[in-house]
Amino acid sequence: MSNEITLYVNDSPLSFLGKTVMDLLHQLDKPSQGIAVAIDQTVVPKSMWATTMLESDMNVFIFESIAGG
Repeated sequence: MSNEITLYVNDSPLSFLGKTVMDLLHQLDKPSQGIAVAIDQTVVPKSMWATTMLESDMNVFIFESIAGG
């Protein structure tokens, strides 16, 4: 039995086997620096990434800072 769920990451469906925001970032090979994460339009503090559980059909947005000038 698979624990795979479907999330919507930046409006695109994604099959996900992990449990937490941190698991998702690892699956997507995202750095832990220079990004922000929101779930269903609520920003998740970085201190809570390892404990915030994800559920099927959640909308997750990952914002990456871009250097410029």
